[in-house]
Amino acid sequence: MFIAQRLSCMAFHTVLFASLLVIWMATPALGRHVLDFISQDLHMTANPISFSRRVLAGAALVMVCATAVPALAAAQAAATHTVVHAQGSTQVPAAPLRVVVYDLGALDAMQALGIPVRGVPKAQFPHYMAGYGDAKYAVAGSLFEPDYEALSQIKPDLIIVGGRSAAKFEVLNKIAPTVDFSVKSGQMLQDMERNITQLAPLYGKQAQGQVLVAQMQKAVTELRQQASQAAPGLLLMAVNERVMPNAPGSRFGFLFDVFGAQSAIAAKDVPARGTAYTFDDVAKLNPEWIYVIDRNTATGSAAGGGAIIPSQKVFDNALIKGTAAGQRGQVVFLDPKGWYLMGSTGPTALLGNVAQLKQVYSAAALR
Repeated sequence: MFIAQRLSCMAFHTVLFASLLVIWMATPALGRHVLDFISQDLHMTANPISFSRRVLAGAALVMVCATAVPALAAAQAAATHTVVHAQGSTQVPAAPLRVVVYDLGALDAMQALGIPVRGVPKAQFPHYMAGYGDAKYAVAGSLFEPDYEALSQIKPDLIIVGGRSAAKFEVLNKIAPTVDFSVKSGQMLQDMERNITQLAPLYGKQAQGQVLVAQMQKAVTELRQQASQAAPGLLLMAVNERVMPNAPGSRFGFLFDVFGAQSAIAAKDVPARGTAYTFDDVAKLNPEWIYVIDRNTATGSAAGGGAIIPSQKVFDNALIKGTAAGQRGQVVFLDPKGWYLMGSTGPTALLGNVAQLKQVYSAAALR
């Protein structure tokens, strides 16, 4: 009788351990708990529980596990989100806590939504994002290059790239789930809406995301109404005393393509890269509006080294003063960081840039 019980017990444990293996592969945490129960005493002689009660207890445990495993597997699946981005889609854990962000537009959106961040790039942040320069945020590289040693210490559960850092998507996606929140100039609002509505659900902030998107759409719609009434203008990026025109479809062409301003030049009128564009050229064009982006002030350093010459000083010359824009006080120095550094791709940056243009158009009695 004793030998029969021992053989039955061994057979039972063989089945139970096979079940445990399946449970462990599906949900390791549950598997550990089951193992603790079974391993309390594998031998009948050392267990005070009767043989029949032990068989019943083991059978009950298997039944519970059989029910729990699918439920836990479903819960694990629900704990991840499919995030759609510029380079496809990525499975991202819900509410990631060790997020590294290389794109300033995405960082702007995360700040607006109140989403936690662990690592940031070394950058000249706009004033409203200056807090990201605090020591509590790990410096994870630059706007272009990740610091892989820093990443190994942070152990991120989500990495966000975009724009300048988008080329690093593939290599970073091998380190942790990575998404590319790049924003294309011509479809700025659509891409920004995608980024916000993909981020917000990770933290249960769908309502806040919808409000933010609605604010942006409303602000741009109002601006377009004013901008359409303004005479054609010339958009110039200034690098100290060098100026480069931007037309619709160019890097900063969203002034025309999205915000609704009229351009005094077309893409075919932009000189080839490396060809000088002078203040004589501006004077000959004689635009009624001149919009200026000061690259060096935005980055805090002069391209090629040397001192930074503010655009207000550079444009304080007779040729500019003689244009229709100069005579009417319609030379607009756009927010350097909001335009050059942020590219208007963050919600706060966009709303700030829109507000500035609405103000100057209102001052010109454009409503």
